[in-house]
Amino acid sequence: MPLSLRNQPFRTLYLTFDFVGTVLVRAPLWLLLSIPKSWRPRASWSIKDSFLIQLLRHFISVRSRTCLYKTESNYPIHEEKGVHCVWVDPVPKLIVGDLAIWSRAASVSSKPVRGYWYCKNTSATPNTLRMASSGEKILYSLHGGAYTSGTAHPSGTNAKLVRDIMHLDSRINRTFAIEYRLSSDASNPFPAALIDALAGYHYLVHSIGFNPLDIVIEGSASGGNLALALTRYLIDYYGHSDVPELPDVPESLILLSPWVDILANDETHIEPTIRSWLVSDYMFGPRCPMTNYSKQIFLGPHGIDVAALNEYISPSSRHPLIELDFEDFPRTFISSGAAENLLPQIRLLRDRMVRDLGYDTRGAEKSLRGKVTYHEAAEASHNCLALPFAIQQDARRGLLAAIGEWLVDCTTETT
Repeated sequence: MPLSLRNQPFRTLYLTFDFVGTVLVRAPLWLLLSIPKSWRPRASWSIKDSFLIQLLRHFISVRSRTCLYKTESNYPIHEEKGVHCVWVDPVPKLIVGDLAIWSRAASVSSKPVRGYWYCKNTSATPNTLRMASSGEKILYSLHGGAYTSGTAHPSGTNAKLVRDIMHLDSRINRTFAIEYRLSSDASNPFPAALIDALAGYHYLVHSIGFNPLDIVIEGSASGGNLALALTRYLIDYYGHSDVPELPDVPESLILLSPWVDILANDETHIEPTIRSWLVSDYMFGPRCPMTNYSKQIFLGPHGIDVAALNEYISPSSRHPLIELDFEDFPRTFISSGAAENLLPQIRLLRDRMVRDLGYDTRGAEKSLRGKVTYHEAAEASHNCLALPFAIQQDARRGLLAAIGEWLVDCTTETT
């Protein structure tokens, strides 16, 4: 990434010329190339979907080249009807074993972080949020953004995503989304986000009083990676004498287009198109500047090669020396899009989890079912629930319906 594009006046000049070039050249060209169905990234896509995916991909690329990112501290505290901000206390006493070693290597410690409550009941007050009701289920949300962007803040795309999922289950009346620290040039590499996610989970169990069996952890993209890392840590150290307050594993996981092999650059599944710049995804391709930047910043002093051997970082790593299993993981819903760059690694995660947990077959007796449910949207890009501009609405509706069915089934089994 050219350093000059991150500093003034070069950034302003670059953004100005890019804006003019996009309006006068790129946008008309993308629109023109989206008219013939055979030239679209996916023939079944509408002209609108084809055009907007190209626009979104370019926006992310420009933002990465110029470092137009907001860190979690740049989002002002915001409250509105049904949304309340709280501070989550640090949990240094829960950081043990490998997590403690990685923390010292990266000069990362546990610090207070913000979290946002999203409530169905818009008249809910902070006082009503301080205690869990008997049998109440909760959605614990870990947003995406490749560990370098994204937010739990109400202004972010994750806010609509969690509201959509929360309304699929009548027993989920509120969601808690943690504003975990984002990696940057100077701070918060791995495992800062994991420490913050752990603090949020501890807060739900020990401060609010939720039973882990009533907690559904949802993570999208890097948030899915984080959800798996958090669950693995709980499995590895629950019951350990050094951390008596460490909670048990959650009831279930929802992984939306999880980023599970940090080093992978795999576009081999994407159907060839007439024009190489018409691709069917906007993130995580080998030519995506944000992806390469995020990998280096997130891994920080640990080094890029660590990602291939660390099961907390890359549970879908293809390195021959990595050893991992999912035998004690909870029931898991995994989604992907057939048009996304992460598809090969998500399918590998599915296969590894099915190997250890079994596949959830809808028609089978519940006593014979496995724990893994997989939904692949035929025409969807990465994390279609978080797409702006109402892109790929059919894929969104199909995915929400599948999650809703899965949540109701989970509720039936746990009651």
